[in-house]
Amino acid sequence: MSETAGRRPLTAPARRVLGFGPLVLLILAQLSAASDRFLITLVTTPVKQDLALSDAQLGLLHGSAFVILYALTMPLFGSLADRGHQRTILLASIGLWTLATLGFGLAGSFAVLFLSRFVLGLGQAGLAPASLSLIAHGSEQGRMARNVSLYTAGGSLGQSFALLAGGAVLAWLVLRGGLAFPGLDPLPPWRALFLLACLPNLVLILGAVAVRLPRAPPAARAGLNPAWAWILRRRRIYLPHFAAAACAVLMGRTLAAWGPTLYVRNHGMSPAESGVVLGGLLLIGGPLGHLSAGLLLDRVARARRRAAASRLLGLGLMAALPPAIVMAVAADRTLSLAAFTLLTAVIGFTAPPAVTGVQLLTPVSLRGRVSALFIAAVTLTASGTGPPLLGFLADTVFGAEHLGRALMVLYGLVGVPGILLAFRAARMGRPLTGAGR
Repeated sequence: MSETAGRRPLTAPARRVLGFGPLVLLILAQLSAASDRFLITLVTTPVKQDLALSDAQLGLLHGSAFVILYALTMPLFGSLADRGHQRTILLASIGLWTLATLGFGLAGSFAVLFLSRFVLGLGQAGLAPASLSLIAHGSEQGRMARNVSLYTAGGSLGQSFALLAGGAVLAWLVLRGGLAFPGLDPLPPWRALFLLACLPNLVLILGAVAVRLPRAPPAARAGLNPAWAWILRRRRIYLPHFAAAACAVLMGRTLAAWGPTLYVRNHGMSPAESGVVLGGLLLIGGPLGHLSAGLLLDRVARARRRAAASRLLGLGLMAALPPAIVMAVAADRTLSLAAFTLLTAVIGFTAPPAVTGVQLLTPVSLRGRVSALFIAAVTLTASGTGPPLLGFLADTVFGAEHLGRALMVLYGLVGVPGILLAFRAARMGRPLTGAGR
């Protein structure tokens, strides 16, 4: 069909292909962003003890504190990305979230911790719109889902890196008694960990300056109105797909936020041990799920299977519930960890269909803005409610010692509706032939 956005057709002119170097930079940026975002999960126990926080306050730090500005400002970054400012967005984002990471490590109260997570959300809000705009515009025919899966796998690797490398560094810092600087009192291990986490971002900033990024043609019309109009005209497909994706992200973000704490409380691990063990397992399961979904989706898309992305999203949600139950209630640590590995793979499997489905439904000139609205809405509803709700359930219903039961109930409440919504989106129709490649 022939839709227009302003005076130009919604299909894009010839483009420069996204090279290996820029793709690696975007993957590493996603890895670093996820690592800095989820590093808090490794130090939940010492932060709680040091600053006398409740589980509800920890849930706010994991979720709402991060997602407020993240969700509110991401559409703005999407508009800027569609105007061709991807490099500027990347540089500003990395610099800002690095300062926020440093601020969290130096915070002396819950209010400052909350403010640091608030600014972290603002800094990381620009990464996905800029990156997905570059990937969607610069990917060769038949490779977009694969490139998207590599990018989303960077987030899974970042979580793994935060736990695995962060756990190893935290153990080293504990042995050293923290980190000392001349003339200053030693920083406690958890604070020193956040300080050291800032260093890799300096290399990323240099890479973003040096690498040659493909430049997508600026959109004919600025602002969010064309994106909203496009979504609303196709709301019977977009809305259930958005909602199902939010359910999948809620499950993943809640697991990432509370998984290490679950194994500290229920299986007797230390914070450093839980980080190393879970990080290693996530390193196996997460990328396996992301990459297998991307490869499968590219094959299905080329074969023109109807609503393939939403259907695969629903299958992933369906497959996530059994290992979630086993992980949450198993008394045997080995069995619980095996279920955790499978669960991370299945949740990882849902990410490429969720993100690529939006790209397939959306014209090139609107992808930055529609992707931003999608990620903002999904993150606000998922990250903003999942971790805080689990903390609330643990505090008021099940008790801190029964965190696994709270997690199992939460997964059931969101997983079943997510499955139904994903298959409803799949029934609504195929991606429009003029919308994507």
